[in-house]
Amino acid sequence: MKLNSTDIIYSEHGVDECFEFKNGQGRVPEGDAVGFIDKDQNIVLFNDIVFSKYDHSYWDNYDLEQDDKRLFLP
Repeated sequence: MKLNSTDIIYSEHGVDECFEFKNGQGRVPEGDAVGFIDKDQNIVLFNDIVFSKYDHSYWDNYDLEQDDKRLFLP
């Protein structure tokens, strides 16, 4: 199969569906490739990627909770 750069799908959190790593590593960072469009225009995710079962608000909150640089105000 020949792929062009326009056939690759990238994770864009907040714009499209969220993607997760199958191994439980969490959400795929924005800008990472997650799959491609095949010759029949089907989305094919890479073997280690799945559509997230969580929505954007879940991941937004999770990302905030994991941010070690955020400030806590009294």
